[in-house]
Amino acid sequence: MFTGKLHPYQEADFSRIVERGSMLCAYTMGLGKTVLSIAVMEEWLAQDDVETCMIVVPASLKWQWAEALARFTDVPTKRRPVGRAFVVVPDDSTCVVVDGSKPKKERQYEQILAQRPEYVILSYEAVIHDWKLVRKIRPDAVVLDEASFIKSFRAQRSKKLKRLTAGYRLGLSGTVIDNGQPEELFSILEWVDPDVLGRWDLFDAAFIQRSRTGIPLAYKNLPLLHRKLEQAMIRRTYRDPDVAPFMPAVRERELTVRLDNQTRAAYAHIARDLLDELDKLGGAGQSLDLAALYAGRSDAGTAVQGRVMARLSALQMLLNYPPLLLDSAGGYVAGESGSQYAAQLAEAGVLHGLGAPKLDAVVRYLRRRLSADASLKVVLFSFHKGVLPRLAQALEQWGSVQFTGDMNARQKAESKALFAHDPEVRLFLASDAGGYGLDLPQARLLVNFDQRDSAGAMDQRNSRHVRASSTFAEVEVVHVLAEDTIEERRMERLAVKRRTTGAILDGRGADEDGRVVSDAESLRAHLERFLGTDTAKSAPHLGA
Repeated sequence: MFTGKLHPYQEADFSRIVERGSMLCAYTMGLGKTVLSIAVMEEWLAQDDVETCMIVVPASLKWQWAEALARFTDVPTKRRPVGRAFVVVPDDSTCVVVDGSKPKKERQYEQILAQRPEYVILSYEAVIHDWKLVRKIRPDAVVLDEASFIKSFRAQRSKKLKRLTAGYRLGLSGTVIDNGQPEELFSILEWVDPDVLGRWDLFDAAFIQRSRTGIPLAYKNLPLLHRKLEQAMIRRTYRDPDVAPFMPAVRERELTVRLDNQTRAAYAHIARDLLDELDKLGGAGQSLDLAALYAGRSDAGTAVQGRVMARLSALQMLLNYPPLLLDSAGGYVAGESGSQYAAQLAEAGVLHGLGAPKLDAVVRYLRRRLSADASLKVVLFSFHKGVLPRLAQALEQWGSVQFTGDMNARQKAESKALFAHDPEVRLFLASDAGGYGLDLPQARLLVNFDQRDSAGAMDQRNSRHVRASSTFAEVEVVHVLAEDTIEERRMERLAVKRRTTGAILDGRGADEDGRVVSDAESLRAHLERFLGTDTAKSAPHLGA
């Protein structure tokens, strides 16, 4: 039985999901998708045709979901140790969390088939790698948390996951359009209800305007797409009048960092090399889609792609923490993982004697904030996990935990529990492994040490502390930006992607013709403008 309490805005949505049986819940992050879906599953389990509900989640969220089931239902529970902390989760007779070594997981699958527990929680990776065992479970209901994991309908991972069907299906995602591209939404709806958007070729022709080479130039007829989606999608944001009273207000600001002359010269050096490679891309370089490039969807040749990616990565590592480039160069020279381009930069002396202006600025800022408020808890995200130990060391007088992709599920659960319950742990330092679904209402300040090219990834980050369960009237998001660099340009592009997402999901953001066209400065224009400065002109040049 569901023992939690739904907010008024959730109650109507609860009834609609239970009645329709296949739905996409596109609440923005923090509005209570987990609690709502638990209420729905408990209602489904009360029906004669539902015996087992399967919940598929990112690996880092398995135990968070188990904690939520223990908290919001009347299932028998147990205390499970996680390092220096513990979590309260359902007893194995009611809920099996597929986790651990291969032999342990095999025993868990045997238990599931023999006992048919009400709940099975497993990761997306487990569905793929253990498919022969997973398909035998034949759940009556499936919940896909963070359903944007199947956003690429051409990817083999998505194709396999879409074979996991049931009579009742519920997709959960606050970022169903991760990069401002409706193609991603099409893929998710293929699993939820393929009849809503129909055939791909017709969808593509109706809503996407492409160049002769197939590159999306604009998205069209977006009000019509919004109306079609309303058949099988529930969408709410924390700005909606019926939601806002239950959410903390969000104050966003930018912390700009001015580069010193030596770092600026190194930036110009790499920028020149990047501009050389963009010249080889021809027209594609004028409107390069970085998200597509990193996902391997660009039409450019793979060799040029690799060189562009190497230079883009070098620019961001330079801005974040120059020793990252030296580490990468050293790894390459030693024959281990590393970047040939970083080794070129090191050999040419471009990286010699560089400081770390961004990291130093963030340390100063956080020291001031943590010293001024003894109760302040902070979440910080960095794409480069190598930054996190340096920050932990510089801020060691305030306790910290880290949360990265190379930690196992137990270690991640321990970090989350310590941050939540230990008043001496003031900092939660995370790579983007913590960007999806993690519930951190104890934080009042979130700092983005850098930005992602994906609007969805950024929105996931920014909402970790913007929760209905927060006790704060207001929370903060601070974006750290190196002045006059690709980081400022990236923020402009994110704004365009969010307008596209708003037009499709919320019915606002398109022009009077129902279109969204990019007006952000191109990467080439940014580089040419930067290299037009006196400081950049005087910088040395390293050939590609």
